[in-house]
Amino acid sequence: MQALPDEDRDFEHGPDEELVAFLERDQLVCDRARPLPRASLSRRAEIGLWALRVFALVVSAMVIYTFVHQLVA
Repeated sequence: MQALPDEDRDFEHGPDEELVAFLERDQLVCDRARPLPRASLSRRAEIGLWALRVFALVVSAMVIYTFVHQLVA
């Protein structure tokens, strides 16, 4: 496997990246730094994502509690 030149190391050349491969570095950074608009999701998807956030917080709290409890015991 041969090493890629410095300018090609930051991204892969796939079918969607063909035109991006010919941009200069400052054009590439400018294009990738542009924020995207918020995705429009259904009410059901938003509720599902909020449920996942709450679940992640609860599980994180449980893991931290278990870790601290094992240190103390």
